[in-house]
Amino acid sequence: MNFLWDIALRAQVQDRAEEDMFFCQAEEFSPFYEQAFSCLNETDLPEGKIELNLFIRFASIFQDILAREEETPSVFGEYLTDAALHTLLYTDLRQGLSKRDIYIRKLRQELEQGIFWRDAAGVFREIPMAERNRLAALALTQMQTGSSLMIFRRGVKVLFPDAVLYQIREERKKLLLYLSGNRSRQREERLCLVQDLFLPLNYELRTFWKYHFGIIGVDDAMHIDEIAIY
Repeated sequence: MNFLWDIALRAQVQDRAEEDMFFCQAEEFSPFYEQAFSCLNETDLPEGKIELNLFIRFASIFQDILAREEETPSVFGEYLTDAALHTLLYTDLRQGLSKRDIYIRKLRQELEQGIFWRDAAGVFREIPMAERNRLAALALTQMQTGSSLMIFRRGVKVLFPDAVLYQIREERKKLLLYLSGNRSRQREERLCLVQDLFLPLNYELRTFWKYHFGIIGVDDAMHIDEIAIY
């Protein structure tokens, strides 16, 4: 975590809102790093002001402001520096982004805001940022190619990496889903979110929690007192 854009991405992972970050010039800093944390290998954002070395990349923009601030410090100059850095942040974050990346971010924001359907927005916002981005990427793929069982399977795997999805051979529209671990309200809500987003119409899904249904010939599925009835 070194550059301004890197710090902003780390803030997203930690669910820190951009407006809660206050950028300023550090009093003590390394000439080789843009961030000025007390630990060079810091992985978490500190609380309060985020100090930077603005002379590495932004000297032409801030050198006059910082020179005046050094002579006569002012609240206005401090807030002006912060506002300018937030403006630069948008350009910094978009360096190297493809059109698809921008679409994915926009879709994620719309899902968070409940533009598609309001009831699921709260559930979606509780999911870690990395998984939100992956679900938004799948949503974009679905919009471009249409719904499919493969996209639904990937969506389930994002939130439930150990999930096992079965398709009944005689009835292809019927699916069986096994999820290890106990059933809980949060897990149910997340599964419903994935179903609503990605499960193709006319498919039926039956979910087994904690205990797998028995499969003759598969020893791991035939443990006594650990077999779900199907």
